[in-house]
Amino acid sequence: MIRSFRLLMLLPLLALPLAAQDGVRTGISYGPPGVRPGIVVAAAAGLDSVRAIIERDLTFSDRFEVIALPDSSTRITGALQVGIYKLLGAAAVVELQPAPGGIEIKLYDAATGTVTQQGVRPLDRGGVGESRMAIHRVSDEVVTWITGAKGIAATRILFKLAKSNGTDDGIFRIDSDGQNMVRVSRPGGITLSSTWHPDGVRVAYTEMRDQVGTIVLQSLATGSRVTIPTTTTNQNYSAAISPDGSRMAFTRSGEDGSDIFEVDLAQMCCVHRLTTVGRLADNLSPTYSPDGKRIAFISQRGGRPGLYVMDADGSGQQALVFESDASAESQAPDWSPDGTKIVFHRDLAGGRQINILDVARGTVRAVTSSGRNEDPSWAPDSRHVVFKSSRSGRDQLWVLDTETSASRQISTPGGARLPAWSPSLRATTP
Repeated sequence: MIRSFRLLMLLPLLALPLAAQDGVRTGISYGPPGVRPGIVVAAAAGLDSVRAIIERDLTFSDRFEVIALPDSSTRITGALQVGIYKLLGAAAVVELQPAPGGIEIKLYDAATGTVTQQGVRPLDRGGVGESRMAIHRVSDEVVTWITGAKGIAATRILFKLAKSNGTDDGIFRIDSDGQNMVRVSRPGGITLSSTWHPDGVRVAYTEMRDQVGTIVLQSLATGSRVTIPTTTTNQNYSAAISPDGSRMAFTRSGEDGSDIFEVDLAQMCCVHRLTTVGRLADNLSPTYSPDGKRIAFISQRGGRPGLYVMDADGSGQQALVFESDASAESQAPDWSPDGTKIVFHRDLAGGRQINILDVARGTVRAVTSSGRNEDPSWAPDSRHVVFKSSRSGRDQLWVLDTETSASRQISTPGGARLPAWSPSLRATTP
């Protein structure tokens, strides 16, 4: 209410020349965790759609309070009036101006009115379809300029979609803001367990045909596909690719149970088993540590599915989260890009919730409590996770800020599940 009142009083002043600014600082103060500085995005005429996308990206970063003003109040017609935005509570102002082949971006410290960062970036000012990714990269650059942390706007999420009748509709990808959904897998058949290659260009997933689950590696740029040759028998799924892209760990299931295998992706050969603990003692869902030296996985060797870890050669296997409660299960682990945490879903006391293991301390905390939540996947910032939740009454994808507990739904048609968050997508990725 206070901000609304101040806005009404100050909006007429936005057309006036900027008065001298008070206060002297040498940089934008971002503040401690949990503090979200105010930020305004102002743009020249013709850049309203770009401004709207950047505003939404900055809101979804959960690091700022975006001060959204009417178009007429943030459309630049002369010198940028940073001081007025400061009175509205802004700590920073992003200025967008047209430039040959793209836009010029300037970041102002609202306290001093000085430009702290600037640059020209090539992009389509229309901001539709694939051109939206260039705008998302601008948003991520602003986040990094201010916070020093990675942004998550220039990313995409793979997921498995079900038709309205519940049958499989294939693997799709969607921008992290819930826009621009595109089919990845071929129509027909059953698909599951999609994952990203670290290059952000290729993805892997399982195709089920005639009781055989075959893992394919597919280019998003060309659509070309390579079948992982060692996966043409039995059921092979839950593939994970090592951070350097040289190896793929996956689960193979047969009559004796499930075990984790690894294949050399560069040579497309040399498959070898990493786990063997006896009949029906299932081992599955591998996830590499960021340095590629360890693999976390799920094992049922203790009677209930629990979270385990081993060295990348299969040695040194030990429990991380052992479920002694007969009603408890841990599933679907994903190791954070910064290496400090493993997120997984856990059945406990009849509920299924997202939990996070602090790898160094060995402590576990639940980060969801509403609905049935499962299959989490980390964003590149090691702060946000995407997961499937029933909290809205149907299965949808949700994004959670694990530091503030803020959440948002990514709207998708039909039932969505098994999400996998991409790495940061470079300008050369499709």
